[in-house]
Amino acid sequence: MRPMTNVQPSDREQTGKGLSLIGLAIGLAAGLAVYGIVEFWIDDSDGAPLPIAAIFFTVTLSGAFVLLAERGRLIPAAIGAGAVALLFVLPDWFMASHAGDAADNLNELPAVFWFLPARTLAAYLMISLIKGVMHSGFPPHYRQVFFHGLTLPLIAGGAALFAGLALILLFVWARLLKELDVAFFNKLFQEPWFLLPFIGAVGGLSIAMIRGQQSVLGALRFVLLLLCRILTPITAVFTVTLLAVLMFKGAGVIFDKPYPGAIMIALLIVGALIFNGVYQNGEGAPPPTWLRIATLITLIGFPIYAGLGFTAFALRIAEYGLTPPRIAGLAVNTLTAAYSIVCVAGLASELRWSAKRWMPPVAPLNMAMAVATIVVLTVFASPLANPWAISAKSQYAQLAEEKISAEDFDFGYLRFDLGRYGERALDKLLTLEDHPEAGLIREKITELRSADNRWEYEVQDIKPTPAAESEDERRSAGDRPETLPLNPYPNEPASPDDEL
Repeated sequence: MRPMTNVQPSDREQTGKGLSLIGLAIGLAAGLAVYGIVEFWIDDSDGAPLPIAAIFFTVTLSGAFVLLAERGRLIPAAIGAGAVALLFVLPDWFMASHAGDAADNLNELPAVFWFLPARTLAAYLMISLIKGVMHSGFPPHYRQVFFHGLTLPLIAGGAALFAGLALILLFVWARLLKELDVAFFNKLFQEPWFLLPFIGAVGGLSIAMIRGQQSVLGALRFVLLLLCRILTPITAVFTVTLLAVLMFKGAGVIFDKPYPGAIMIALLIVGALIFNGVYQNGEGAPPPTWLRIATLITLIGFPIYAGLGFTAFALRIAEYGLTPPRIAGLAVNTLTAAYSIVCVAGLASELRWSAKRWMPPVAPLNMAMAVATIVVLTVFASPLANPWAISAKSQYAQLAEEKISAEDFDFGYLRFDLGRYGERALDKLLTLEDHPEAGLIREKITELRSADNRWEYEVQDIKPTPAAESEDERRSAGDRPETLPLNPYPNEPASPDDEL
């Protein structure tokens, strides 16, 4: 791929202009392709995962191409977009095969985690890296990656906003025509063969047109970077106060609250975004002293957040074993903990306070972290790290290795959250002969498999309501209001007043 090393920033910004027709055509074609897959493939495949993966491939390929395309650089953009879409085919197929109608009693959180945040983040990082390669060669310069990493969310967000507004206007117009006794357009606009290509075309056109509005994008970039500078002293204050609380009250104040690991991860992610907004492209001199000190204070908290998050997850896993949600959390925690190493490297570089460049190790480590994030997220959504199989193995070990008693073990979780992988673990538990609770384990599994669903399994141990007390018992207890029969004289006819 020929690097665009001689392209100046102003020229680089112009390469995204003049692509409106291409964006419109690509979006329209993608919408038609999605309609064809839905109409002629998914409906006949009974929820098979392959057509679902094909839809995501089509949308990713078209969206990545419109974001990467530049005048005179359409072929490299097509190659890059193809690489992004192909990378996700296996995870898309694997997760789709374990979700929805294709699955049986499987916890769907790993699939939700992949298709919503993980896949979007991995695609965003890949497109940013490929865009940097197109402009500076391989390996890409960090300033190029940062520029496009900051710009791409603005473009995608603006395009999504415009596409949503266009859709709203479409239905408002159809409703207005319906009020004028013209129902044809109201029906037309709800037809999938019209609606899907329309959304695709508007989305592609919006991306292309927003890319051409460099002055607007530049202003938005300025606002975002300025916001990061404003927020940095605030995050420094938060860091100091939290560290003071931990110092005087201990880490238990964190672990006693619900979801301590998730809270620590959120703090680290938000802090990392703000820090990168201050750090920018890694080529500048140190910022003003007040901002520099505030940034250093904020960075000090990152390893502590990562350590507390890891400890929280480790305690839960040691006590209850791995589950699909914990595996997803552990993957994110691993990445955030790795990013704390980047922050430590930045802090160490500040020993040279008079250096002309600010925290030079951060730029290359940021790009390494981007690659690591892509790899980790895609691997954890593939058969290489099947979260359901890993969870079933971990839960089996909890009971087989006597880390938990059979009375306290959640047998239902294996069957009703881990599907076929949990069933295999139950079969292995039945073969345990030397376990001190082997008989109780077999009894619990037999009871579990006699139920058809989770509700039936959870309520089958509830004792039946005791039979009504005998007349003698009632009399001995006295005629209390709660013991009186509905009709105290059952042999006498009801009074006429009772019929009124």
